[in-house]
Amino acid sequence: MMLDMVLFQAISFYSKAHNLRSGDPIILSNRSSAFCLISQVLRERSAADSEYQPLNGLDPTTHAELALKDAEKVVTTHGNSPRPYLLKAYALILLERYQEARESLLAGLQVDPLSHILQTCLSDLDRNTNAAAGARCPRLDRTDDFECTLCFKLLFEPVTTPCGHTFCRSCLHQSMDHGNKCPMCRTVLFIGPRTYPISVTLSNIIQKNFPEEYAERRSEHENMTYAGIDLMPLFVMDVVLPCQKMALNIFEPRYRLMVRRIMEGSHRMGMVAIDSATGTVADCGCEVEILECEPLPDGRFYLEVEGSRRFRILRSWDEDGYRVAEIEWFQDVSLPEGSQERRDLIERANEASELARTYIRRTRETIRPVGRARHFDLESIPGPRDPEKFSFWLVNLINLRPSDKLELLRLCDTRERISLSLRLLGNAEQGCRVQ
Repeated sequence: MMLDMVLFQAISFYSKAHNLRSGDPIILSNRSSAFCLISQVLRERSAADSEYQPLNGLDPTTHAELALKDAEKVVTTHGNSPRPYLLKAYALILLERYQEARESLLAGLQVDPLSHILQTCLSDLDRNTNAAAGARCPRLDRTDDFECTLCFKLLFEPVTTPCGHTFCRSCLHQSMDHGNKCPMCRTVLFIGPRTYPISVTLSNIIQKNFPEEYAERRSEHENMTYAGIDLMPLFVMDVVLPCQKMALNIFEPRYRLMVRRIMEGSHRMGMVAIDSATGTVADCGCEVEILECEPLPDGRFYLEVEGSRRFRILRSWDEDGYRVAEIEWFQDVSLPEGSQERRDLIERANEASELARTYIRRTRETIRPVGRARHFDLESIPGPRDPEKFSFWLVNLINLRPSDKLELLRLCDTRERISLSLRLLGNAEQGCRVQ
């Protein structure tokens, strides 16, 4: 039997025992320990295991909070033993509340100053929390004070965290997509970097003293907005195309954790599918923006998302049970502005737009009532000056197999995508007429 199933059964048995003997310190201590262990197991569960065998139930953070609740009850009623202080510290560490964990360990040492396990845990906690602070070289060049410790470049749009560390806004933004801790000292941050104000005084000092370097950083930032390498948390489910809207019900513990982190950051994640040809995660996906996020009473999240940009996965790894990938943005092959090829493409997009309007009008006249909702939001057709966006809007009119959608996602020829969509649209319209 897998360890997580054993722990779930143990928690169930301890809960039944607690109903019979409420407040028993041994039962509460053992249940707190089981909650801590299952929280750790869920955090360490690989993304691949979760993709092929999804889990329902509470997420790791909620398990840690339940462990803390039980441990605090034992500390209150039976605080003459070091064990409840250790359990409380363990739960606080899982919740990333390190200072409170340290205080709990010190309180336990007041009860039993010779407790070896409390001394060891306190030593490990101090060493881990101080490791990041001591990692930098003490000797700094004059400009090192104005460098971001994440990208090691001149600070651009600097933001200073409540714990006193300064980073580029975009660097902190990206870091907090995958964890709500300060990258330097690991202090938990309750801020949203998208809306957190920049340090105006520091920004003015940098611009005044390093105008050329700052101009280069601004240009680099603007050029990297839609190109280059980035990090992206991945939701492995289905192929999503740009312009496609979708509603999601997030129930797996690993993805609940991911969504909470994303909502403190960019409100964006990558959606990818399992490639049926290889049986592994597809090599490309689509960034989606979370338009609405509604937490539900049972811990689930209801999301409404819309596809935006495409990316290729360069490499991926596990982060607390879900996948995180290093990605590269890509677009269709660009045609020179004013060229004959560009004019032909825009003309083709205009023709396709008229055909799409006709298809929508005829479909609304013949479609069954259950199908009307699919075409209700298709009024706003992208303009012909953006043929790539229009081509994906056109594709989204059609129900396609995931493998076909994946091929269209990989395709970098706008004209070919429009032509293929029109052929599929014609087949769909003939099907409607036959019905």
